Amino acid sequence: MRAIVMVLLVAACSRASEEEQGKRAPIPPPPVEVRVPPDLHIAVRVDGADAPAITAAALAAKTPDFSDRDHHAWKLVTLVPAFDRDGAVLEAKGTAGVSLTIDRPASASAPQPVLFLTRRGDVAVTVIDPAHPFPEFHGQGGRLKRQGDPMPRLQPVTALEVSRR
Repeated sequence: MRAIVMVLLVAACSRASEEEQGKRAPIPPPPVEVRVPPDLHIAVRVDGADAPAITAAALAAKTPDFSDRDHHAWKLVTLVPAFDRDGAVLEAKGTAGVSLTIDRPASASAPQPVLFLTRRGDVAVTVIDPAHPFPEFHGQGGRLKRQGDPMPRLQPVTALEVSRR
């Protein structure tokens, strides 16, 4: 009888988090090779006029300005040459009316606005430090109160607009 009571107590004391883990769908690992999404299409406007869009074919034709095994990033001044002029401002637009406005970098060593291809094949606009473009953020936040990625990020990106201030 005691054995049955002990078994029931142990079963009743299981954690809810342990039970929930079994019910969640696992997140598949990222693909072995990072690829630009074939349906990528980012509209570009310069000073109110349409410019050539950034597509998968256009991005594949350009060598990334920063890359490692898991990441690729192209400077926005490379992809949108009109952004590389004095007083230029770039507005990256996402879904649901969300946008991110970035000034032209002051120098090549200043933080650089980039189009960033993640390990899972997602495309984002963010700002990176050219001296250390892909820092390790895994395990840097949460309960340890460590800062994660301090840079702004917009994902997904639907359009880029360049203008002057």
